[in-house]
Amino acid sequence: MAQNSWILRFGELGLKSRPVRRAFQKALRRNLEQLAINSNTPIIHELIRQQEIISSSAPIAVVEDLLCHILGVVAIDRVVVLCEEVTPSVVAKAYLSRDDNEGKARTFGVRVRRVGENKEWNSQTFAGAVGAAMLGEDDSLSVNLREPDMWVKLIMESDRVSLVEARINGAGGLPAGVQGDVLVQIKNRDDLLGAFLIMRRGTRLIPVLDCDEQYIEILSKFDPFIGSRSHAKDEVGRKIQRPAWGVLGLTKEQAAPFVQKREDAVKTTPLSTLEPLCGWSEEEKVALLNHMEKPSINLSHPDLISWIDS
Repeated sequence: MAQNSWILRFGELGLKSRPVRRAFQKALRRNLEQLAINSNTPIIHELIRQQEIISSSAPIAVVEDLLCHILGVVAIDRVVVLCEEVTPSVVAKAYLSRDDNEGKARTFGVRVRRVGENKEWNSQTFAGAVGAAMLGEDDSLSVNLREPDMWVKLIMESDRVSLVEARINGAGGLPAGVQGDVLVQIKNRDDLLGAFLIMRRGTRLIPVLDCDEQYIEILSKFDPFIGSRSHAKDEVGRKIQRPAWGVLGLTKEQAAPFVQKREDAVKTTPLSTLEPLCGWSEEEKVALLNHMEKPSINLSHPDLISWIDS
């Protein structure tokens, strides 16, 4: 079967320092690989020129459903090889052969990312040459670099050109397990949504007491290691289980036997009671639940712009 490829796009991860980013990406890869094993989805993971590339022979819909559940990934670009040479006229013809709207009036713009060295072309000159070749092939086209009907997004390598065929929304946030552990008791929908919001901030959920297994199964699609304690190093470098720092859905008294604080710890963090859904409307909760079910097509908030501006 043919191999399809995807580029993982990070958001908040890119703002971290190099050591922190490296550690967070390592955790993300570990989560991704285990989720692929759990879903029996064969994948090949590569790091090519600082880009995380996923290849798979599995059906496109199956792979993209897996990738859009990876916390820490804000978007996934599906990439296909357009042609096996770097010639603008050939690239233009190859792209237009895929366009179902050939002959109809429409606007376009070309964006090129150059990967590796090319003595003849840089990103801007190649984009201009491809655009000119497309105009020569189809006189119903016109250029609009602000809001075109279609963006032609190309990746130019030394011996071939690939096309970014589609961009799929990801789950965003931070990789589960990079920000410590939180004890949770999940018994209803609001507990589920609150736990997910905490998980998106990089925590690992540790279910205790009487949890609804149906909700735990939903959360495990985002974190395959849910319930596994995080590890840290003590003052002398020994590996220890990290004590939980917060609780959700239960009291501090109920959580006390599960915190696992060390008696010999030099410094301890007070246990926090978390209420991530405080102030959320019913409409916002429904939108978040829809996002959990299908992250690729549902935003986590119904009105992100006004929510951020406020």
